[in-house]
Amino acid sequence: MHKFKTVFRQVYLKNLRSGAFIWMVLAPIVIAAIGGLIGFFIAKSQEDVTVALVTPQTELQPALNQIKVADLKIKKSIKTEAAAKKALSQDKIDGYATVRTVKNNLQVNYISRTDSQSLPFTELNSQFTQLNLQYQAQRLQMSSAQLATLLQPVQTKQKSVSFKDGKQVARNDNQRAVNVVMATATAVIMMMFIMSYAGMIASEVASEKGTRIMEIILSSIDVKTQFLGKICGIFALILTQLLIYAVLFVGGRSFVNQIIAKQYPQIKALLASLQLPSFWSTQILITIAFFIIGILTYTVLAAMLGSLVSAVEQVQQVITPISLFAVFAYVIGLMAANGTDNFIVKVTAYIPLLSPIVMPVRLATEAAGTSEALISLAISIVVMILLYFVSLTLYRANVLVYSDGNVWQSMRSSFNILTNRKRKN
Repeated sequence: MHKFKTVFRQVYLKNLRSGAFIWMVLAPIVIAAIGGLIGFFIAKSQEDVTVALVTPQTELQPALNQIKVADLKIKKSIKTEAAAKKALSQDKIDGYATVRTVKNNLQVNYISRTDSQSLPFTELNSQFTQLNLQYQAQRLQMSSAQLATLLQPVQTKQKSVSFKDGKQVARNDNQRAVNVVMATATAVIMMMFIMSYAGMIASEVASEKGTRIMEIILSSIDVKTQFLGKICGIFALILTQLLIYAVLFVGGRSFVNQIIAKQYPQIKALLASLQLPSFWSTQILITIAFFIIGILTYTVLAAMLGSLVSAVEQVQQVITPISLFAVFAYVIGLMAANGTDNFIVKVTAYIPLLSPIVMPVRLATEAAGTSEALISLAISIVVMILLYFVSLTLYRANVLVYSDGNVWQSMRSSFNILTNRKRKN
């Protein structure tokens, strides 16, 4: 037990203090902070679109003055097309609309600058359509009651639903966007974790083997203890990183709810309309379990592959297949995040090494229920345990074997060693 603790402590503390681990923890936070700041400053710096509504027919001017569109500033002081052209050339407005009647119908001509903000054509067209209806009602001498009936909008009701464990659950329109963001973030972070920790454990094994330190270590510690100590050391790093993010998640959520939401009522209303999962929700806990099992599975596999090389310079050769596998799972995860739930997505959600990325995404988008996620998680756990024993066997056979050949030759040598040992036994 003392030897296991020594290996565990050495791996954990060495990597905990390394710049690579610190950057691995800070990178998602820095990227999210930069993205948030960019979005904030863009939103703050973006001014309302400024337009002028002009007409050569004075009888239409009072109606134009009544037009209002959200986030649109109408320059009512500009009343002629000549004045609008001058203001447009001086970049005082983003565009203007000339309104006139042609054959008893309103005709609207838009003029806008290519280097200014786009005009809200949809909203303006809606306003001009109503204005045209009013104009036609006056021309046809319709009463106010008839006009009100004509302008009566269609009454519609919209309800968004999802199905969770076979039961229909009501969702609001914003929930889908939140689910997509959460699912995409899950796929991205999962792939980053896998590639980072797989490379870390492979480099750890290859560096000790390349400098011949492995021979000294294994002279006093058996291979199983050393292998398990390294895996558990990396596992402790994973838990440390997740704990840091959990603290930041809880603290950040409290900060937004208690401070930001109070200063900005629109944010408070948005948060109230969303159904964000709590930290202890089933979805979050299952996602964390997939995180841990998935990363441990890739870590065990990377440790075994790291023992096949004789120098750190060769690590990239053995990590590349793992990276490609993780990227493939990431692509499938993005497909699932965007609403695709075809046969490929459903099948890969149960395939170990792929399911740790795909299934949490399906769970976030509510394409899969809790029972499906638990079945996939159970399969991943069983495969991880089997892979651990297989990797330990190959690790024991190859960790002290040095070869100048490629990875496949080293793997062939490992199988030959195992075969010879079985024959002797």
